[in-house]
Parts: sequence; C-alpha cells; structure tokens
Amino acid sequence: MPENDPRRVRTDYRAFLLGWIKHIPVEARPGSTAQSLDTELARSEDRALVGAGVASLGAGPDSRADEWQAGAESREIPFALPDYEAPPAVELSAGFDADGTEYVFEDDPEADPLVDPRYDAEDRNWVRYRSHWGGSLRLLGVAVIIFFLLTTIRGRVYDWIDGQIVPSGPIGEPVIFTIGNGEAVNQIATNLDNAGVIGNATVFRYWLRCDGPNGGEITISGFLRCDIDTSFESGEYALFENMPYADVNNILVDGPIPVVYENFTIPEGLRVVEIIDRMVEANPQFDRGQIVEALNNPAYVSNYLPEDIGQFSWFEGLLFPATYDVPEDDLRDEARFVQRMSNTFDQRFSALVDEVGRDPVIGQLGLTDYQIITVASLIEEEARVDVDRPRMARVMYNRLLRGEPLGVDASVYYALDKSFTEGLTASDLLVDSPYNTRLNTGIPPTPIAAPGEAALRAALQPDPDPELLFWARTDHGGVDGAHTFTTNIDDHNAAVAVCRELGYCQ
Repeated sequence: MPENDPRRVRTDYRAFLLGWIKHIPVEARPGSTAQSLDTELARSEDRALVGAGVASLGAGPDSRADEWQAGAESREIPFALPDYEAPPAVELSAGFDADGTEYVFEDDPEADPLVDPRYDAEDRNWVRYRSHWGGSLRLLGVAVIIFFLLTTIRGRVYDWIDGQIVPSGPIGEPVIFTIGNGEAVNQIATNLDNAGVIGNATVFRYWLRCDGPNGGEITISGFLRCDIDTSFESGEYALFENMPYADVNNILVDGPIPVVYENFTIPEGLRVVEIIDRMVEANPQFDRGQIVEALNNPAYVSNYLPEDIGQFSWFEGLLFPATYDVPEDDLRDEARFVQRMSNTFDQRFSALVDEVGRDPVIGQLGLTDYQIITVASLIEEEARVDVDRPRMARVMYNRLLRGEPLGVDASVYYALDKSFTEGLTASDLLVDSPYNTRLNTGIPPTPIAAPGEAALRAALQPDPDPELLFWARTDHGGVDGAHTFTTNIDDHNAAVAVCRELGYCQ
C-alpha cells in the first residue's frame, strides 16, 4: 500500500486504543483471489443495502461486472473475513448491478456502519463493524487500571510506613544508646537504625519533622512541607530493639540516664607527688602506676609550660586544685583525670588574666606567665589568710626590683623535699639549690606546689605598696596564721622575735 494512501492506518498506541489496524493486502492471505471473491459474491447476491435503493447484486454478461471479473486477476482485491477476524478499514466489493455500478462495503471507523437488515449471524463471511465507542471504552479501561495500580501502591506505601512507626513483633534486647555532644537529629536517627532500635532512619526523621509525636502524619503529598525542629540532650539512654517511634521519642525527650558522680578534692598547695597520693586515697580505683604514666605523657601538659622545663617538673604547679565530680565510668581512667586537671588549670588561669589583667610591675620586671604561676605557688605555700596573699606578692616583686633574694623558706623545703612539719635547720638554709631563695636571687626555676585561684589572683594583682619588703608569721590581730608585713629590717626583726615566741620561726 502506498505511503500516502489515506487508508493506511497508524499502528502506535492510538491505534491500539481506537482499534485501528494496518490495511492487509489480499496477497497476504492465501486463497483471497478474485475468483474466490467472485464465489463469495455469488453467495451474497441476494443481500441489499439499507438506504441505498439497491436491489439484489450480481454480475451478468451485459454489465460492467464482466469487465470487473475480467480484470480481477490483475488487481488487488479486498477480501471478506469472518466476523470475528474482520479488521476495520477493509473494503469489500459486493459486485456490480445492471448499470455497471460497483457496490463496496467499507469499514470506516468514522462513518456510520452499513448494516444488512437480513444479516445472518451464522454467516461468518459477513463483515462485522466495530462500534465507534470502542476507543473510549479502552481509554476508560486503561484509566481504571492506572487508578487501581496507584491506589494499590499508595496503600502498600502507607502500610509499610505504619509498620515502621509501630513495628510488628515483640520488643527486642536492651540497648544503651549514646547521643554525643552536638549530634544532629539526622545522625541520631542513623545511629538508632544501626543499633536496631528503629527499622528505618529516613521514616523516623520525617516522622519527627511531621510532628509525629503530637499526632502528625507523613503524607506522600505533604511530607516535604514538614519542618518541625527537634533536638535531644546528649548522654546515655536505655532503649530496646524494635521499639515504636513514640516510645523512642518519649525516652529521648525525658533526657539521658542520670550520671552517677564521685566527688573528691585535690587541695591547694600540694606537690605533684602529693597529688598522686591524694588521687589514690580519694579514689581507690585509681592505679598509682597508671597515674605516673599519665604524668609522663607530654600530650597532657599545660599550655603555659615552657619548652626548657625537665620532664619531672612538667606538671608541678600546673594541675588545678579543686573539687572534681568524676563520672562513675571514669573512676578507672587516670589519664582522663590528669588531663582534666591540666585543662582546668589553663582555663582558670586564662580566665583570671582576662578578668584582672597583669599589674604594671609584672611588665616592669619582664615576667612570663610561667614565672607568675611560680610566684603564686610560693604565695600558696606561705599564706594562711586571704588578706596576706597580695602583700606577699608585693614583697617579692619589690625585692626583685631591688635585686635581693626573695627569702621564702617554702622554696627551701621544696629543695630539700621536706614537709613543713619537720622545720628547717641552719644547715638546711645553706643547701645548694636553685630553689634556695635565701641564697639565690630571682624566681625559682619551677613552681613548688599547686596554687589555687586566690594565690594566682594575688600574683597577677599584688598589693600596691611599693615599700613592703618583709613578712613574718605573728598571728597578727589575733588571726591564726596572719603575718606582719614591714618595710625595714628593724621592724622585721621585731616581728621575727614574735614568730619565734610562737614557735613558727627558728
């Protein structure tokens, strides 16, 4: 059939829906010849067309039928098909009348069908015409199928989501779940999924965003508009595997498991060796060997430690004395506690510098922060009452300005590794050590003990009196441990005499 033949029918999806098919040439079907068609026509010459005014059809020798039959073998002749096989858009010639007029049955999808009023249902060679409603019915059928599929899929999706929100089966094994500091809800949901607490992290995230805890629902059309913000407190939570989302949320909202703490105090004025003893005494779960190992780790040293300080003195004066609350899980972690004390010292001293600043005399002497900390350690060991600490700092700075030895006996005790309860002898005061501030000028090479916040504050902001040069313990004013401060040697000697009477001085 030529490409431009108007009877050529498309075979795409519209052809399927509307019932169109391609024209089938007569050669494509065996037995469909002019002769066989002539025989079929002879069988149907008593049929008539409604509304055409046609009598019985036939082919006589004096009609144009002779001509039609004579050329039948050379032309493409349409053929008749049984009713159940007859395709649309096929022409069927019924023959010629006496005037030579050819009568053709044509199955045109857009034309009203020609119906033989004497149609015989048993005659399977008669062409049956398809109703023009066939295409619409097919479209309706496809639409119904699509609607059914979408409804089924939608139902399956919602059933699956509901099965995630309230999972089937019993609650599983206990899970200790930890939320880290600063963890976002997305990460928390992923971790819950990995722990087996929930079955799907994505559904849990959208359930929270769609206000699921308060009855909100995830909808296919509206889940992208869910914008509820949620956050949970860091810590440990007691959960179970295979939990409903509502139960998980309730536990997370209530907050983590309360942490059990053990409190113990590291007093001010302790040397590092004394801090080790105190740690083991306060917490029997600490191991002395592990503490020493941590104190030999440079990763834990203070930021204020100079590079030229020997390993033995790395932590001297740089572990902050305070009362610490230690989580139960950390009671066996010596290194963590050492690092905590070191970090606490850096934080507290830095905060003090920002708060009170450095007195101008510190800049005048050119002291480093480490030297200020060393002065604070001397104050910590000598002072007994708060009011004396700034005055002691001023005495030491005044002596440094004058180039005189500090004369602080606490540093001699440190040099001799002696306790204050043992007292000093005349020979002790002559010990050859850089820590002997009776013989050497300047500041000792390292702190001699752990200074507290009051001593550090005094070292940063000393008393303003530039004349103070001496002190001696006299329980001045009836205050136990109070010192008398003087500006000249005579007054100092008088104060020392009182100190000796009280048994504080040699």
